[in-house]
Amino acid sequence: MKREKKKGLVLIVAGICIPLLALPFVTGFDAQKGIMSNVYETGIPLQKTTHGMPETSAKTQTNDAKDGKSLVERFTPRMFPLRYLLALGVFLIFIGIVKIDRARKTP
Repeated sequence: MKREKKKGLVLIVAGICIPLLALPFVTGFDAQKGIMSNVYETGIPLQKTTHGMPETSAKTQTNDAKDGKSLVERFTPRMFPLRYLLALGVFLIFIGIVKIDRARKTP
């Protein structure tokens, strides 16, 4: 097997495994919602919250401003969105397919 093909397979496996390994840490999933709302509203919490689930909506940030929280506390992200990890996985899978295709075409 060519070296480029091996690199492509490794990228494809990484593109599949990275989002799967992040799933145990994800919060915010609701079975009653559709797939798109779950993708947009789920993520990995970065801060411990006292209110339950972390939120990043504009309403929550304006409420934080009214509560007298500092600028750093208001703009520090509360969660890392799952959609970024999914996008990274799709990108790695695509690059892996391109590498395998190029390895097949070159003599």
